[in-house]
Amino acid sequence: MGNVDLARRLIGGIRRAGAREFCVCAGSRNSPLLYQLGSSDARLFSFFDERSAAFFALGRAKLHGDPVCVVTTSGTAVAELLPAAIEAYYSGVPLILLTADRPARYRGTGAPQSIEQVGIFGIYAETSLETWSRTKALHLNVEFDEPLIDDSPVILSEATDPLPTSAVPGVSLRGEGVLRFAQDDRGRRPLVLIGGLAAKHRERVKQFALALNAPVYAEPLSGLREDADLPLVRNERMLARGGFGSVIRIGNVPTLRFWRDLETSALPIVHYSDLPFTGLTRGELHPLEALPEVTARDRDEAFFAEDREQSARFEALLAEEPRSELAMFRALSEELPHGARVYLGNSLPIREWDLAATRDNRGFAYEANRGANGIDGQLSTFFGQCEAGRENVCVAGDLTALYDLNAPWVVSQLEDVAWRIVIVNNGGGRIFSRVASLRSMDAAMRERIIENSHAVRFADWAAMWNIVEHVTELLPDAESSRRLWQKYDEL
Repeated sequence: MGNVDLARRLIGGIRRAGAREFCVCAGSRNSPLLYQLGSSDARLFSFFDERSAAFFALGRAKLHGDPVCVVTTSGTAVAELLPAAIEAYYSGVPLILLTADRPARYRGTGAPQSIEQVGIFGIYAETSLETWSRTKALHLNVEFDEPLIDDSPVILSEATDPLPTSAVPGVSLRGEGVLRFAQDDRGRRPLVLIGGLAAKHRERVKQFALALNAPVYAEPLSGLREDADLPLVRNERMLARGGFGSVIRIGNVPTLRFWRDLETSALPIVHYSDLPFTGLTRGELHPLEALPEVTARDRDEAFFAEDREQSARFEALLAEEPRSELAMFRALSEELPHGARVYLGNSLPIREWDLAATRDNRGFAYEANRGANGIDGQLSTFFGQCEAGRENVCVAGDLTALYDLNAPWVVSQLEDVAWRIVIVNNGGGRIFSRVASLRSMDAAMRERIIENSHAVRFADWAAMWNIVEHVTELLPDAESSRRLWQKYDEL
């Protein structure tokens, strides 16, 4: 059964259970549900904050007595529903929590947007639509594999035939994940991917990479992204063009798209990390201290020449579109003080910094929350990681900031800390405009339901907390950003 058909049947069953309203919280993983709901006659409320959505749904269910459904993507988005589920439990309110998930094979791997969602609400939710008592929350966890959008939506109404939840393939009610490992072939031409690294490991990893002399792609959290001694790949597009025969991943799970695409690749992979997560469903996992002795390889000068050429072209694009979001990231990275602690917020900021920020070694120390890839609590985490004696800068998107507007409460308790929050306000969740599975949706619907387009500005928020001098709001030009992305895609 395809994803869209599965979504249609599941939503039909929920409609027949009495739900007429859906509070939707957009993500990539739940796009089959959103795609189908967009073609239904149900009433939709759009949210960017799952916690707020769940409590809103609770109030609506109390108001009219019918079940209200909250639809989320995977990962920590699901955990945000717990407070409302507890309230529904003790109030006897019929709340439906419909959560998208990655396939069961990802459980326990630490892969992006993949946590153990089955049973996450414990006693506070039931898990069967057929036997639901309607006196507490109902949790339906549905797994979607790639490609996410695999069919056209069907017009849904309250009369749509339901499919019993227990018979729906991919609706997870129980079970444990199984790690599958593949033997790595170290003899083939390797690519080294370096994710987040503790400072104590960086010199060891650097020496390994120098000894191997293979192409290295180092993300900001590795602390090695700007190390000119390493054979670094500067242009992310070169990773798919390098003709590599194997991948050696070192450190935490990477964030770039190339990493996720390795799930369906035949390339052998081996992992070296302090954390017990492969980030994929395959590949041997070893402790980072087990990095082997290696024999140096001849450097592929043709590959690096092409990488430099592609990087130069990208630099020219940034110069052509100075008002674009990517160009603003470059300018910001060049103006921050040397040695600043840079906290990168979720989703687009962490990817765009990696793509566009200067590669001059400016001594930045990078921080981020990339365990489960959740958007919540970013500003609060930043304040907790602020360090005295240096400039602390948080770079966050607009929706990420809106998620955590009460975070400055702690500011008065911070002593002798220099900090700054830079909010990249592009008017919504523009990362979803880059998700291929969502591009076929009607543009206006995608903007309203998925991207949560808005005209919010943050000046009054900063004034409310008396932090005006600490907040910078960047307003990229949407058309300039679109042009630059289009040109980049054509490189």
